[in-house]
Amino acid sequence: MARITRTRVQSSPFPPGTFHQVNNGVVLDRANSDEVSGVLQSKSCQDSHGRPVSNSPLNMIHYEQFGIVPVNGTNISGANVGTCNNFILRNYRQTIPIPSVSTGAPSASSQMATLLSRTNPSRPEIIPADLIQDLVDLPRMLKDVGKILKKPKKLLTPKEGANQYLAAKFGWLPLVQDIHDILDLQSHILRRKKELHRLYNTSSGLRRRLHLGYWSAEDVQKNLFLESDSRLTVIATRQRSTLVEQWGVVRWKPDITPGHNPSDEDLNHLARRVALGMTTQATMRGLWDVIPWTWMIDWFTNVRDFATQWSNAVPSHSQDACVMTKTICKENFIVTSLPVGYTGGGGVRSYERKERYVGPGTLNAHLPYISVDRLKILGALFIQRFKR
Repeated sequence: MARITRTRVQSSPFPPGTFHQVNNGVVLDRANSDEVSGVLQSKSCQDSHGRPVSNSPLNMIHYEQFGIVPVNGTNISGANVGTCNNFILRNYRQTIPIPSVSTGAPSASSQMATLLSRTNPSRPEIIPADLIQDLVDLPRMLKDVGKILKKPKKLLTPKEGANQYLAAKFGWLPLVQDIHDILDLQSHILRRKKELHRLYNTSSGLRRRLHLGYWSAEDVQKNLFLESDSRLTVIATRQRSTLVEQWGVVRWKPDITPGHNPSDEDLNHLARRVALGMTTQATMRGLWDVIPWTWMIDWFTNVRDFATQWSNAVPSHSQDACVMTKTICKENFIVTSLPVGYTGGGGVRSYERKERYVGPGTLNAHLPYISVDRLKILGALFIQRFKR
């Protein structure tokens, strides 16, 4: 049987519930909760089946409204009488909503490039160009520190404070990290040797799993109409939160003749050369890092990961690579306006989506999430460049 794509859907309607509006014994309005347009819960799964078995795209959606409280009670105003019996409001009976809160999570295709870049057996641990840049900048940084020690009050000015913050962020902290990597070099080499041993000496190759990150966002919408009827108008505040988690799995196989295994001496030499960054790919990455303002370009694009995913200092190729994305959205409805005589109307509903991406890693551009750390950098740059 050839491998084909299939879609399976399962849903259940709301339980019976009614709303009646009567004026002098004449029914003016009637609505049922279990009408076709709304569902209490819905499950769908889009995947592939058949032979040959291989990783394929997956899209699973689970939507439920078990936390929604139906409206009950009676509202009397003169000759008009409205009655609710386990009635689900109109907003909950509309088309299944897709969460629209932007979390700033990268696309699965760009995360595929990140996965391949950060698990590639050819990835460097130390970038020689970064070390050279540190040695070039060190005298200037020491000179700046000397000036501050001579005139400490100078640090109290906004511009000098911004200068020192950027110097620490892009000078001292990278220098400390590079020194730490050099001191920990032997551990890097040993870990890389173990990876290479698994790559060359196991039939399944080198399997890696990498967590790619969490992203979250929240929003609040006030004065949301859940129902608008002459005798049943319900207004609420919606609190919505969205959480996105991404991780990836990949298997690396060596590009060598079957049955050939490098000796321990060869593995030691290869692990040391790759970890030390003595490769063409490490040189190109180092040149990218030392070009001014490329750190800001990396906020908006994945140029570095897109380029380094193709490193081949250790001849190998990736197989069965996939990126998983899990999205959870919860909505909490707090009723702020409800006609006298009725109870309920609020509650919680949730949406969960699981996706598997198996395509190539692509170059991606996106609007970055401005975290507190990035906001500090932008603020320091503004003070440094425009304040006198």
